[in-house]
Amino acid sequence: MDAMILISILWIASILFFFIFAILLVRAFDARRMDDLEDWHHRPIKSEYRAPLPFIKDLFEDYLEAEDRVFQELDKYRIQDPELLKRFKYSRFACTGPNNPCGFETNWNRTQELIPESQPKGSILLLHGLTDSPYSVRSVAENLHSKGFHVLCLRLPGHGTVPAGLLSVSFRDWTHVVENAVAYLTDKVGENLPFYIGGYSNGGALALNYTLNTLITGNGRTPDKIVLFSPAVAITSLARVASWHRFLSWIPYFEKNKWLRIEPEFDPYKYNSTPQNAAAQTWFLTVGLRSKLHLAAKRGYLDKFPPVLTFQSVVDATINERAIPSLLYDNLPTNGSELVLFDINNLATLEGLFTRGYRNAIQHFERREDLPYTWTVVTNESDVSRGVVARTTLPKSCQITSTPLDLEWPRQVY
Repeated sequence: MDAMILISILWIASILFFFIFAILLVRAFDARRMDDLEDWHHRPIKSEYRAPLPFIKDLFEDYLEAEDRVFQELDKYRIQDPELLKRFKYSRFACTGPNNPCGFETNWNRTQELIPESQPKGSILLLHGLTDSPYSVRSVAENLHSKGFHVLCLRLPGHGTVPAGLLSVSFRDWTHVVENAVAYLTDKVGENLPFYIGGYSNGGALALNYTLNTLITGNGRTPDKIVLFSPAVAITSLARVASWHRFLSWIPYFEKNKWLRIEPEFDPYKYNSTPQNAAAQTWFLTVGLRSKLHLAAKRGYLDKFPPVLTFQSVVDATINERAIPSLLYDNLPTNGSELVLFDINNLATLEGLFTRGYRNAIQHFERREDLPYTWTVVTNESDVSRGVVARTTLPKSCQITSTPLDLEWPRQVY
């Protein structure tokens, strides 16, 4: 009987193995239909920063020195051949092209530090999203700098150079350099002035991860406030298999299988091509983040969590927009946190274009009177108006205050 059970288990396991392998093989062959790989898809930057072993200490200044070497090495990727320049005229790597960021006054692919002329009001660390660069937080940085803040816009390892930089990057490289950047800002500005941290998408996950680590371990400086833009607290579940490409992509014939998409690189500040490893590292980051959120809620660490201001769309193609209220906000104390949701265009004439599933994100709040935070929905004034209002509900209240914003939906935007 035991032998029969063992044979059955092995038979089922074999079928499952071959089924999964068949799917991976089909995906590998399908990837071969993508665009050709260029030099910036093949060759990672050799001098890119990697987090040291846990027992080795380094400083943020070491990271900045490594970044200098990275951008010196990047010059080797510049297209100078006249014939190739005709083909790649609008590439970010075209030496004389209009999208070459090295030709701009400030290269926002690099870490940027905005220092006020007088005594700063505080400091803030801003973290960009996956495949992005510090440029994606530029407007926020310049606004805060104009208000007297010392702002550090961090380039995360693997970003701002060549898409191949994300082929081997680890989320630990990101988390380590974030810790060093906070220590650097604290040394620069001092511990007596407020310190804020902000992040967009993947950068939002890193900001939350850093904050939770300070509360759970007692190491590092806990931010006084957090600002998040569409934070990647949870992403599509398909990302969990993003690292499975390694079963076949090591074979040169299936090299394209390392990529989710291969596109022309014309954007000066964002990769259009995305390696599977990039999605896999964000998945690993968010899995760890959710575990820490559950642990912090269970052990009461969230009682000491700083106020959070989050801006989030009610529909998002990349992240799970419902994770931020359910995993974080609903477990916070009444500490001044606010969640701002951006609705879709709710004109009655557009009703038939959308499913009603997106309404669940807002109904999560409308049905609750015990929420410990302020929540605001930016939406249509009515279903016959393109005018936009902000409808705000204070903590532990069901009373809605509507504030006209003197804005309206463009006619062709939904």
